[in-house]
Amino acid sequence: MDPTATTPVATYGRDAKIAESVREKLLPDFEVVHCCLNIDAALAELPAICAGQLATSPSSNLGTNATTPSESRKVPRAIFFGGGFTDDEFARITAAVKAAAPGVHFVKVQKRDVLAAGSFGPNPDTIAKIYRKKMAAAVAAA
Repeated sequence: MDPTATTPVATYGRDAKIAESVREKLLPDFEVVHCCLNIDAALAELPAICAGQLATSPSSNLGTNATTPSESRKVPRAIFFGGGFTDDEFARITAAVKAAAPGVHFVKVQKRDVLAAGSFGPNPDTIAKIYRKKMAAAVAAA
């Protein structure tokens, strides 16, 4: 990965307000191009967009691909999982995406990560810092 380039990512979480706040905090390192807020959308949309099917629009209307013409949309290179997901959802989504687009990184931040970082509740600054740290580790391990 080019350390000077913005990396396109998708997100999966439950809260649109938190997703939008975290999206802002991830810039300029990461551009949230696609956001899913429920399991059905994630299973339908994330494998497709990660496989390069650029006609796939985010049903949440969140992420830069929501307002970008399909021919100019970006393919996520990672999926960031926010709070509120279950282990089953994580397993289902990662299996579906891996089958369609091997090589996508999966980074999850859970409540225990935020608490360990010294924040209480969903703090967008803390969440963005944890995503950056975990993504760096995932890329280094790849």
